[in-house]
Amino acid sequence: MKQSINIRQVGILLIMTIFANKILLMPSLLFSEVKADGIFVVAVLFLLEILTLPVFIILKEHYPNESLYEILSKKIGIILTKIIYILLIVFFFLKVLLVFSVTYVYFKQQIYKDEMIWIALISFLPVINHAVISGIRPLSRTMEIFFAVVLVGFIACLSFSLFTRINIPYMFLSTPKSFFDSIYRHFFAFGDIFFLFLIMDRIEIKKGQSKTLYKYAIIGMILVLILYFLYYSKYQVTSFMHNNALADILVFSVQFNAIGRLDIIAMITIMMITLFQMEIFSYAFSDCFMKIFPKLNTVYSVIVFDIIFCLIYYVFIGKYEIMIKTTLEYFPFLAIIINIVLPIVFLIFALLKRRENEKTD
Repeated sequence: MKQSINIRQVGILLIMTIFANKILLMPSLLFSEVKADGIFVVAVLFLLEILTLPVFIILKEHYPNESLYEILSKKIGIILTKIIYILLIVFFFLKVLLVFSVTYVYFKQQIYKDEMIWIALISFLPVINHAVISGIRPLSRTMEIFFAVVLVGFIACLSFSLFTRINIPYMFLSTPKSFFDSIYRHFFAFGDIFFLFLIMDRIEIKKGQSKTLYKYAIIGMILVLILYFLYYSKYQVTSFMHNNALADILVFSVQFNAIGRLDIIAMITIMMITLFQMEIFSYAFSDCFMKIFPKLNTVYSVIVFDIIFCLIYYVFIGKYEIMIKTTLEYFPFLAIIINIVLPIVFLIFALLKRRENEKTD
């Protein structure tokens, strides 16, 4: 029996994926490329991302009980479907690596100051593995329980940053070439809502509820854009030096007489968001793995994930700079295939299905 989740839980998953890889390092990288025009780069990328949402809704309406794998198998055959799922498993695995790499450096700077990779892996992996094995319903219910904490923490970080001086950032300083180059280079950090396509057969959307998804998506995107505006307003010309945006906007207001250090709010919020994001992407990896190898179950997918993750991160990537450079230079092309080409293909399938239904009627 398939586990199903309701529209609110889907909305929360949507917000968590929207936050992924955008609230720590990216503002700094964007500033080094296009200055405060990074806000507009993010806005354009969000616009491209949200365009996949109506494609998902249309596809869900015309294939309410079928999985993405079943739809693709009928339309293009098993072999091409498995090739697409191989691309997807690579895509979501790289997402996990990127989230972990960026957040690991943040916590290493904040807590231990020294190398703590094995402590981090021992802390993160069992939690993520349990979430994947439990299934999409327990995973989404857990996020639903802690969603208010995450949202309050995020908004609190934005609010406390207003207690220090804010200056409107200088904008429109980038050239068209640098602007569009920046859009391409950071394309991999977006398009995470593609995750919804993988679980479409386990989502319950009643008539008239699809608008709720747009509300959650817009809330998440607005919060991220506000973060960028406050970050660039606070740091102005030194934004490229601060690599942890959500935490760094509290730097000048971390102590209040009756409250103490406020950066603990950012730390807890980032920790919870990171765990949820890694659970989502790891679940996507597991789902793709079981579609490619249907005779294996979730436990096998988790074991394979853990082994590959530890080997690739510790042996091949290791340095944080290598991961970031690779993400900006080599991963955008894969992201374009996943986030633009595939949704266009899905839209064609949905429109063809609508035509078939109209002829039948």
